Amino acid sequence: MSYLTEEQLTHFREILERQEAAIRFRVRLTVPDDPDGCDVTEVDDALSRKEFAELADIEATKLRISQRQYGLCSECGCTIAEARLEAYPTAKRCTHCQRLHEQHSQ
Repeated sequence: MSYLTEEQLTHFREILERQEAAIRFRVRLTVPDDPDGCDVTEVDDALSRKEFAELADIEATKLRISQRQYGLCSECGCTIAEARLEAYPTAKRCTHCQRLHEQHSQ
């Protein structure tokens, strides 16, 4: 069960909605109309991968909220500090587990 209150969950849902809207808006603005020799396909592909990953993180976070798992570390089950969630609303690991994950990924 989530340790966050309904009010806090609503707050984070609103943050995620704003992030999602900003990403969708940014995608529309960043692909150049006149590429001046730039390969639009390469730019579009790079943006698509980055934006797709961000949108996938947001969707996964919304799912964790609906399953009452938001704010709980996916590795150890401990609570994720609210300050971390404020800074990185799509965080799925506590700071300790995230460090371990990054060390093993390198």
